[in-house]
Amino acid sequence: MTRKIVVVLMAFLCLYQTTIFAQQKDPKVNIHLANTTVKEVFRQMQQQTGKYFGYQSKDLEGLPRLQFDCTNKSLEDALQQLLEGTGLTFDIRGNNVIVKKIPGNTPAKQVESAGNNDAAIGNRTLKGRVVTTSQEAVPGVSVLGLQSNKTAFANDNGEFAITVPDNETMLIFSSIGFESSKVMLGASRVLNVVMQERVGSLKQVEVVSTGYVNLPKERATGSFGVVTAKDLEKIPVPNVIHRLEGQVAGVQLNIGESDNSFVYGNLTGSVQGNGSYDIIVRGATTLNTGVNKKPLLVIDGFPSEMDIRTINPADVAQITFLKDAAAASIWGARASAGVIVITTKKGKLNDGAPKISFSAGAGFNGKPRINALPMMNASQMIDYEQELVSKGFITDPSLLPGYNQRPVSTVVDWIFKTKRGEVTQAQQDSMFNILRGRDSRSQVQDYLLRAASTQHYDLNINGGTTNHTYFISGAYDKENTSSKGTGGERMTLSVNQDFKFFKNITFSANLRGSWFRFTQNALGIGVYARSATPLMPYDQLVDDNGNSVSYARAYYSGRLSSLEAKGYLPWGYNYIDELNDADNTVAESNYAANLGLNIPITNGLSLNGQYMVERANSSVRTYYSEDTYFTRNLVNSATSIGNDGKLVYGIPTGAILNTNDVTKNNYSIRGQLNFDRNFLGKHQINALAGSEIRQTIDGSNTNRLYGYNPQSQYHKPVDYVKPYTSVDGYSYNISNGQGYSNQRRRFLSYFGNLAYTYDGKYTLSGSARYDDYNNFGLDKKYRARPFWSSGVSWAVSKEKFLQDAGWLNSLTLRTTYGINGNISLSALPYDQISLVASDYRYPYDPYAIILFPSNPALRWEETAVYNAGIDFSMLNNRLSGSLEYYFKKGKDLFATFPIDNTVGFDNITRNTATLNGKGVDIAINGVIMKKKDFEWSGRFLFSYNTNKVTDARYNITSSLLQSGGVGGPIEGYPSDYVFAFRYAGLDKNGSPRVLSAKGDTLGIYQQLGSVDDLKYMGRLAPPFFGSLTQTFRYKGLTLFVMATYKMGNVFFRPVPSEYPGRYGLVNYETSSLIADRWRKPGDEAFTNVPGLQGNSGTAQARYTNADFNILPGDHIRLREVSLTYDVPVKIFQRLPIRGISISGAARNLGMIWVKNDLGIDPDFPPATRNLKLPPSASYNFSLNVNF
Repeated sequence: MTRKIVVVLMAFLCLYQTTIFAQQKDPKVNIHLANTTVKEVFRQMQQQTGKYFGYQSKDLEGLPRLQFDCTNKSLEDALQQLLEGTGLTFDIRGNNVIVKKIPGNTPAKQVESAGNNDAAIGNRTLKGRVVTTSQEAVPGVSVLGLQSNKTAFANDNGEFAITVPDNETMLIFSSIGFESSKVMLGASRVLNVVMQERVGSLKQVEVVSTGYVNLPKERATGSFGVVTAKDLEKIPVPNVIHRLEGQVAGVQLNIGESDNSFVYGNLTGSVQGNGSYDIIVRGATTLNTGVNKKPLLVIDGFPSEMDIRTINPADVAQITFLKDAAAASIWGARASAGVIVITTKKGKLNDGAPKISFSAGAGFNGKPRINALPMMNASQMIDYEQELVSKGFITDPSLLPGYNQRPVSTVVDWIFKTKRGEVTQAQQDSMFNILRGRDSRSQVQDYLLRAASTQHYDLNINGGTTNHTYFISGAYDKENTSSKGTGGERMTLSVNQDFKFFKNITFSANLRGSWFRFTQNALGIGVYARSATPLMPYDQLVDDNGNSVSYARAYYSGRLSSLEAKGYLPWGYNYIDELNDADNTVAESNYAANLGLNIPITNGLSLNGQYMVERANSSVRTYYSEDTYFTRNLVNSATSIGNDGKLVYGIPTGAILNTNDVTKNNYSIRGQLNFDRNFLGKHQINALAGSEIRQTIDGSNTNRLYGYNPQSQYHKPVDYVKPYTSVDGYSYNISNGQGYSNQRRRFLSYFGNLAYTYDGKYTLSGSARYDDYNNFGLDKKYRARPFWSSGVSWAVSKEKFLQDAGWLNSLTLRTTYGINGNISLSALPYDQISLVASDYRYPYDPYAIILFPSNPALRWEETAVYNAGIDFSMLNNRLSGSLEYYFKKGKDLFATFPIDNTVGFDNITRNTATLNGKGVDIAINGVIMKKKDFEWSGRFLFSYNTNKVTDARYNITSSLLQSGGVGGPIEGYPSDYVFAFRYAGLDKNGSPRVLSAKGDTLGIYQQLGSVDDLKYMGRLAPPFFGSLTQTFRYKGLTLFVMATYKMGNVFFRPVPSEYPGRYGLVNYETSSLIADRWRKPGDEAFTNVPGLQGNSGTAQARYTNADFNILPGDHIRLREVSLTYDVPVKIFQRLPIRGISISGAARNLGMIWVKNDLGIDPDFPPATRNLKLPPSASYNFSLNVNF
């Protein structure tokens, strides 16, 4: 892996070295503005050329508003056109443009160039640097002597030099978007000036990206949510996903792990990937688990099959969420769940010397909160097991046939030894007294868990000349999770370059790669998840002498001892040895390349061709040495005793190696025409049309080798055909552990988009996409379906009747309607057949299995979306925000459809259901207070979403009536409904009772008649959610605080999931609620927990999903607090450093408020089965240096 990384890095660096010194050419200016100001035109020119404009604001006073149209002109020609007749002139000096009054119209002013060191007698030269409050250089700042009218301008690095008379008393620093700064002069000739951004100043145009085109947000009719690089910097964790929480209205982020890792899961040590989080944009849009429920991920203009965790957060320039049809319909298929468009960073034209940024960080978590697991203590567990034995739920295994001698716990083993007379009652009591004083959680904390920790290093270099821009980045992350034995590293590299040829042709090349390597050996709190033989509250990992302890896991310990005496391999399970012997690794590599060529054809029309390729390879290697329990258990289970008394091995002795290799290949080719032009100063047209071909190929290959030697890489041959005799005397064949799969998906698409704006106030937009997909419908009418959208917007604030409303800066109304699509990754229009090369089925010929029947009418899911929104800004831009309402109607949604079972299947997945949804998104931004050295700003996000199944065709409720909880779609209810039993307490035998809709009391053997007999409790997903952020800035200090909230949902209280049934105890359960169980008649007045009566599974479900065990999920969480300090420039002014910042952040600081009376965290309800713990607080510290 290291060698590959070095080769790739050297290639990137060579590419950089050969292109960084491209020749500079004059940039062209294209501006079309109506009813605008000279200052606004200056700002547009500054954005397009990268040059910095300096002027005195008073020189622009009194200039009338104008219409300005300029197409493909040089900056000099554009300025001459703009300033003609204004009494102003200009002087282009390097990267600065000096605008001043024409001599004769005003007293002449001497202009000194930046860096002029010639001081006349009676003069002095002052030098210094101008920076923002975050220590970023402010280039192009105008410097004016108050008495002398001498002027100068800061260079690209914010540095300036000005010569003024000795009697000058003050310098005035001015720049677009900043408050003027007045500096009194003293004896010092070195000045360091900090300028603050001006509230209510002309803002940089906010641009939204659909992945196909970038648009000013003021001209976009659709619903977009934008997260900038600065927004991401506020949450310093290595996974982009975690940084998005609470950033966009309407976007709900559910994180499945609690240690903020970029790869790993919770304390079980499992690898997460797609399973560790859910991103839901404006609620559910599908009902079937086989349908893609996550938003489509688009990276630098192309759909990506990679996981978002492969992206280095520091490489992201902007993330745009496309939330409605007008925004997302250009993507057609897979867009109904929303689209996430990630734009990575690029260099800037004419950016002067290369800029280098380096950051390093480290983080650690608090210890895992294992005591939050609701477990019985040792004494309660012992009492429970004694009752299980006394009531016959556990039978003495020594009295059963060997194959049925299941393992028992330490306590049960002692009980039966006492009954058999092997030990005395006194010895048993003495041992139980010892066990009652133990708590296994303390040893799990010490030997299996730890405080998670992270390291992060990032280096990038960026810049640009007139015809070449570059951004090169490399990052390295290392993590140790909360479970010992699981940890790893991630490395990312990216190179983004744009080249200009023949003045106007642009070639872009974006290359990125990521590499993961980590171990997956942890046991964590998974030791409590073993259903049959979990670690008990009184068990030890290490005895009092420091020796690791082994336990019987395959059979009763007596039988294991007997078999070991006959030569079987040691059969005990030792937790510490398993942790030390585990050797499970995952290596993953991801590569992507985006190549593009943009060729201008005529005025405003250009041709764009693009090609994208992605390749991902994942290799999971699980090596079980001959000492691991897995190998010993497998070999022993396949070993029998021959007629001669010798052992006969059905599986070779030695190590076992399992491998699983997964590959993903994604290719896209796109041709696109773009048109962007203004006619007569009032008619702005933006249009695109194109075609795209896309193919994805997913493959996997699994294999198993027996008797594997890692040194020689030799393995022993195995006969998969000849059966072996197991330890229990049964015949089996050896599993070959082999599997192969390959899936190919192809898309052919035609798309177009048009936006027309009149007079900068009225915008009409429309888009259409025609998708054909090889896995939908044998008839083309099912495969090829058009998706479209339309929208209008009205910039009300630009109307004449609001021109005098000084309190209103902007007001825009917009509405859209359109249709998006989605696909199923599992349903296919033809029979899905699995071909099996038989190893043992007579006559040993290959055979086939039909996994799923054909569905020739399979087609897209469709979601129609209506959206209406208001965007506003007022009070000199100190209060701004947006309010949106939307309605969604999904049709042809995949749902289970019953069919005649004589065809071999009971049901099939078909396009049968409809789902309606609606909601509101509100985002409010405000600058609450702003003083010279202090600023307090805030942001409030509120979202509401609900849905209802309006047609399910077949409401399959039989399982719901048996178990309650959740189930398939039911007409008239949300897709994520929760039903509960109306609990009526326990009867005199300790069995649950429930009420029907009519109020009748039903026992455990009486069935419910319909869904009406259940109680609707609410939804699993919160209908109300959002965040509140506060930012406080004082000089160089910035404090950021984020709280998130979820309201209106419910969750399942952790309750015992395993209880003794009519056939005895199948699996152990350690839930603390069992300590409150019913024991004798009369207890039903004090407890709701059933007694040990050997109840049916229905009775267990009626307690588990009783109405009092469904809790409200409302809560407010203190998610993030960070403090950043920007080091004053004067400290490092003699060094080649542009800025230094130091930051510290704390995450998951706890619950501010929770509605349920038990204080349970609804996002992480701790339980002994689902292995969730409340998140521990995490702390991150970082240093950022810009050169």
